[in-house]
Amino acid sequence: YTMSPKVILYTSSVSFSSHCRSHTGSLKHILDSKGVEYEEVDLATNRERAEEMVKVSGGERALPQLHIDEKSYGGFVDVQELEDHGELSKVLQLSS
Repeated sequence: YTMSPKVILYTSSVSFSSHCRSHTGSLKHILDSKGVEYEEVDLATNRERAEEMVKVSGGERALPQLHIDEKSYGGFVDVQELEDHGELSKVLQLSS
C-alpha cells in the first residue's frame, strides 16, 4: 500500500476573473472524476498559505494551481495536457 500523494489545489474565491473560476471548476472536475482526494486552499481566506504555494511554484501566482507532492503542475491547461497524454494518473499514482 503506497501513501496517496499529497494533492493541493490553490484557488481564490474572490477571483473576479471568470477564466479563473471556470478553470478551477474544470480542474476539480478532473480530480473528482479520478476519485482523487485533494485539499482545496482558498487563498482569499488563507493568505498565509500563498507563501508555500509560491515557494513550490517558483514564484508563479496564477490561480488555480495544482501541486502534487510539493511539486507544481501548473494550472488547468497544463493539467489537462497531462491528462490528455495519460500522464496525470501516473503522477497521482492511480492504478489504471
